[in-house]
Amino acid sequence: MIKEKLSFTCDVLLSHQQLACCDCYCGIPHQGNNVLYMFIKILYSSLQPLLLTGHHGVISAMTFGKRSSPVTLCSASSEYIIIWDIQACQKRQEEGKRAAGTVIGTLLGNVVHLSFCSDDELVAVCSGTTIYVLNSKRQEVICTLNGHLGFLTSAEFCPWNTNILVSTSEDRTFKVFMSIKEKPLVFHSKVKSSGYNTTPRYDKVSQCTGYCVTYLLYTIDGLRNLLKMTAEIYCDETNSDGKKILCGLGDRSVLLYNSCLTGSPTAYIGHDKPVTSVSWSLCRQWWLSAAEDLSLRIWTKSSSEPAIILGDTMFSKPIRGAQFYYLDKFLVLTSGPSIYLYLYNVDLTRDDVKRYKQRSIIKLASCLTPSASDITALSAVNDFLSDIVLVSCSDRSIQVLDMNKGAVGSVLPDAHSRAIHCITQNKGSTFTSQAPESYNLFLTSAVTDGVKMWDLRTMRFSISIPGCYCTYLISQWSQLNMTFFQSNLMTQTCESQIQILFKHSPANMPSHIGFLG
Repeated sequence: MIKEKLSFTCDVLLSHQQLACCDCYCGIPHQGNNVLYMFIKILYSSLQPLLLTGHHGVISAMTFGKRSSPVTLCSASSEYIIIWDIQACQKRQEEGKRAAGTVIGTLLGNVVHLSFCSDDELVAVCSGTTIYVLNSKRQEVICTLNGHLGFLTSAEFCPWNTNILVSTSEDRTFKVFMSIKEKPLVFHSKVKSSGYNTTPRYDKVSQCTGYCVTYLLYTIDGLRNLLKMTAEIYCDETNSDGKKILCGLGDRSVLLYNSCLTGSPTAYIGHDKPVTSVSWSLCRQWWLSAAEDLSLRIWTKSSSEPAIILGDTMFSKPIRGAQFYYLDKFLVLTSGPSIYLYLYNVDLTRDDVKRYKQRSIIKLASCLTPSASDITALSAVNDFLSDIVLVSCSDRSIQVLDMNKGAVGSVLPDAHSRAIHCITQNKGSTFTSQAPESYNLFLTSAVTDGVKMWDLRTMRFSISIPGCYCTYLISQWSQLNMTFFQSNLMTQTCESQIQILFKHSPANMPSHIGFLG
């Protein structure tokens, strides 16, 4: 429950300015260069507001000390940093004298943030890209801390160790400093502290207490390589030349591996919830990721920050499927019962000063709601021009959509005994030719209802593999395929001479399957 204790009107605009406030009192700038100290309990108290004068310039930041007694207030302008003993100032006002403070810093520039350490002995002052650590009793600079590339936004002392200071900046990083050593603790100058350029380590699997997954790279001739991870793999995809692998993880990161699974992966971090979908562009220059946080991001290999972010309350339900479509011309994604088609343009140029401003463009081209049921899975072809998009719905149906007409072409009800969680088409291969009829095939899978292969021409399944439930991928390359290893691997040759790689796993949750071209 939120209850208003005190409200007042300021004489100047105070947006994006640090104000001092606690349970019993607050401090605000008054007439630009004065501080008005007010008691929140003033409605039932005889105490009058306290006017503190001493600054010549406009006050830009203020904060209270951490200790309850004596009450200490620090205020900053471009020319002075002043410490006020509130009890002493109040006593001087009662005696008819002007309240006075102690100047502890001069000419430190535009101060945006102040903070006391736990014992109120030190004050951290953020100005530009520099942190000044000052003595709160007298005019003394203990040390100056640098390292950020952008303007500082805040700095706070560690509550249990006053020698440790954490800072944040407009360069979207944080740093941990020793006040005494005057340099970042743990992190190096070439690595951003927030993790945008760092790579999570997954080699100490024995120390993992969460969900551990063994990742296999499987070839026609046998096992090629394996990798153990400490986070659950939600999705993966290989690019068109088979040299790179994207993995979306439950720890909210996207990892980019070489196809041989050797060396350290490149980590892309930005989502707030598990990543549920990843997709390569046909040109292999960028890729996308979608997560449970209702957002989609497009990444490029030249930057650790996304070129496009699609989200910000645009979708009311999680994105269940997302990919590039129509030779990279569109983005297609599903959320709730609707399928969205977006035009986009990736602009790789960036203004270092206005890094937050997105230059890439994305625009909604069309939105189609085939039924009232939520869409659970999506499949579209990006390797060649095709108007057909397949979706599965929570009512256990399969719907064939004609995106050129913006209409449903056909509906197959009750395709599985449970809702379909995976659907994929035969997208062909750049390494081998296939019969034209094979492009009419697609696969579906549902928990406890196995895997079924369907023919678009008849909308009937030609092969059913019971006792197997899995996620899968129709590989675009002929030799390699990936799978999550939790049980036995099996292969089966279909009538069209396309091999299916899947796992017979009647007791486990979804694994992985794919066509070997």
